[in-house]
Amino acid sequence: MKPLTLRLPFPPPLSALFTNVPKRGRVPTKRYLTWQRAAMNEIMVQNRPKRTFPGYVHLHIILGAPDKRERDWDNHGGKAIGDTLVKMGVIVNDSNRYVRRGTIEWADVTGCVVTVAPLVMEVA
Repeated sequence: MKPLTLRLPFPPPLSALFTNVPKRGRVPTKRYLTWQRAAMNEIMVQNRPKRTFPGYVHLHIILGAPDKRERDWDNHGGKAIGDTLVKMGVIVNDSNRYVRRGTIEWADVTGCVVTVAPLVMEVA
């Protein structure tokens, strides 16, 4: 199976994904849900015909900072993108059982670029 590359909006930081609501617990924020809807729309358009990666994958995420502020590399991308790829059926699960390798880098791109590639693992 060939890799799938998707262009998505720049994801919100991890701290903006969930909030605590009395008597309900942790719930997604409006900001996260808005981003996720936009990302899901992009995935629907770009992943035609629909492809699902059933086994091990490598997620390569390229982030393009929307402004000049300093940002932590691990604060954007992983959680929001992984959960959305699962929700859209692109990958089975974003746990270590399926995502066996992940890389995140900064580059001069708009939003973010996510490549899902099948990964053949050798068992020792």
